[in-house]
Amino acid sequence: MLLYKVELLQLSYPQLRLQQLPTKQTAAQVFDRYHDGYAYMPREANPWLEVVRPDGTRHYYNATGERILERPYLSDLVGIMVEFHHHLLLKDLGKELLGYIGIAGLALLITGILRWWPRHWSRRLLTIRWAWPWQRGFAATLFQLHKVVGSVLFVPVLIGMITGVAIMYSAAVGSALTALAPHQQPQPVTEQQWLEVAPAQSWQQRFARAKQLLPEHQPQLISLSNLSLRMTFPGEWHPNGRSHVQFNAETGRVRSVYDLRYDSKGYQVSQMIFPVHVAAVGGLPWLMAVLLGGLALIILPLSGIYFWCWRHYKKRCRL
Repeated sequence: MLLYKVELLQLSYPQLRLQQLPTKQTAAQVFDRYHDGYAYMPREANPWLEVVRPDGTRHYYNATGERILERPYLSDLVGIMVEFHHHLLLKDLGKELLGYIGIAGLALLITGILRWWPRHWSRRLLTIRWAWPWQRGFAATLFQLHKVVGSVLFVPVLIGMITGVAIMYSAAVGSALTALAPHQQPQPVTEQQWLEVAPAQSWQQRFARAKQLLPEHQPQLISLSNLSLRMTFPGEWHPNGRSHVQFNAETGRVRSVYDLRYDSKGYQVSQMIFPVHVAAVGGLPWLMAVLLGGLALIILPLSGIYFWCWRHYKKRCRL
């Protein structure tokens, strides 16, 4: 469902069906009103400015800088879905539980495909004899459905689960990949160079200074609390970018500049995990693969648990 979060939001809130994207100038005017939280710049997929307050309330602005919607934390189905998927509605405890569940799910998936792997291949392996729940043979249908879905969609399900677990343990995964390919190049903008840039006291000036320092990058995710811009370079997979420019709140001077392209190859690979998981790359083919993988992750546990319970019920009946 989260693959269609934008469409669900626009269905629930028609005022979000905007035709014109807010400009950076409009974004700067809006951001100057806030001193904490973070914000998303507009894109073709979601053509609005979105400001997220520390309490989780989300404010939406159109191309003229008018606030058109306020969504309190967990106030609708989309907000509940996002928080459930990320934290099971349990905050940090939920994230920890999701990591354990993901590892257990990977073990079940791999052992399942190994148990299914046939000695001799035939078309019968991918056939399902359909029967309704009230008909005889429904348990066999579920068993066949479980095997066919698990084998045909094994790759997208595996990638979805591996990337999901990797996101839960992103720090460890990033460190491991960096250790495998540690070589990095010097950052193109030195500390001496960014300290010479004029101070910035408004978001309009911060956008200009960021463009001056990283001219190929575009701002995507703005931290209103620590005055930083996460930016994407051409061809980057991550929709929010991992390069950044940060400013000092007191002096307005540039505090740090970082270009992901000059970091280690291992760390760059680690930043490709999230976009693969959310189908931000790969176009329509990968989006459909992720969608089918998500449907498979509904079918596999339901059919597996049902068949397991049915089999044990039959054993007790025979006793």
